Amino acid sequence: MYINEEKKPYPFCPGCSHVQVIEAINRALQKVEADPRRTVMVSDIGCVGLVDSFFNIHTFHGLHGRSFTYAAGIKLANPDLNVFVMVGDGGCGIGGHHLINAARRNIGIKVIAFNNFNFGMTGGQHSVTSFFGSKTRTTPGGHLERGFDLAKLVEAAGSPFVARKLAFDKDLDETIALAMRSEGFAFLDVWEVCTAYYMPMNDFKKPAMEAEIEKLGMKLGVLREECLPEYSCTLRAGRKGSEGETAVTRPIVIAKKFEHRLPQEPFRLILAGSAGMKIVSSAGYLGNAALKCGLHVSQKDDFPITVQSGHSVSEMILSSEEVEYLGVDKPDAVIILSEEGLAKVRKVLPVMEKNSLVIAREGLSLETPAKVIAIDPKRFSNKSLITAALQSLIRLVPLVPQEAFFEVIGEIRNEAIRNENLKAMEIARSWL
Repeated sequence: MYINEEKKPYPFCPGCSHVQVIEAINRALQKVEADPRRTVMVSDIGCVGLVDSFFNIHTFHGLHGRSFTYAAGIKLANPDLNVFVMVGDGGCGIGGHHLINAARRNIGIKVIAFNNFNFGMTGGQHSVTSFFGSKTRTTPGGHLERGFDLAKLVEAAGSPFVARKLAFDKDLDETIALAMRSEGFAFLDVWEVCTAYYMPMNDFKKPAMEAEIEKLGMKLGVLREECLPEYSCTLRAGRKGSEGETAVTRPIVIAKKFEHRLPQEPFRLILAGSAGMKIVSSAGYLGNAALKCGLHVSQKDDFPITVQSGHSVSEMILSSEEVEYLGVDKPDAVIILSEEGLAKVRKVLPVMEKNSLVIAREGLSLETPAKVIAIDPKRFSNKSLITAALQSLIRLVPLVPQEAFFEVIGEIRNEAIRNENLKAMEIARSWL
């Protein structure tokens, strides 16, 4: 049930061990009866990252070696989620520092390392686990370095659950399920064969794998199993000390103070402009006002890595129900304040409904069936134009009471910015 059978076959080389491990993960998820809505798989770059779309659970695919950080962030944001990582030995090497620190902190993510001793996707280069003397595309005369013992490394870092298995082991699913049931950080080093590169260059089949285990004095099975306080749950519960609950662990509570007026649920909104126009900050102001109305709010921001240049876009969803999908494919309202912002959101304009709304800076060329309201930029500063646009939006579409938005703007700490935004709101109030 956790694998979409209609998408098979898997895109792996013939005989690749990834297939056995993926199927074992599927069976393990069934054994622990994982709720697909509460389960997140983070896949790393490499051959193993080709199959995240096969899973009927939440998935995240990011940069090479950073899967541990993504997974840790997801777990810290919501400790109730089941979060596991699928990573190759290449990713363990590139993201080694992230790996050992996730283990050291005992963040309750479960890491399954698909260890086939080389970079298979890029053509068979040596990795941090390639054995001394082994031949790869980058070590044709034999590797001069000793490979990392990943299980020993993570165990030394403090991981409370560590295991090593072979992809051929029939009880691999049992060990994965055991790792998934553990409370804290769990690491499973699964030895595999890479049939395209490492195996043919080293005649590294199952007997050779078992011989290497014996030669290096390694053990298979569960190597460590200990119960230690899991970091994200400890953080959420709050740490009690001699001075009481710390500010770091104290939850931020935004009490409901106003009644929302959403015309429909969920309400999807996009704010688009340029860097320096306070798009992201202002989306946060509206979100804060919605939280004061007891609503659930999601905000997904998009901007380039450059500073003070390029586009700035925030996608928001306001709903009385929990928001589980953050995408905004068909917005109910769009605010566009610059050509750069328009370039990023132009594709959604034609699919908007006739009764939806676009508030746009005067002079922008738009093609949309939605109702368009033009805003005169000369009446506002570059940084307060978005506040005026939002003020106009909640007057035309009463998402939240004016008082709620006004209160949030009034809470801006910087006096100059606060007064500038309050002035923009006042002008916008008399405008429509």
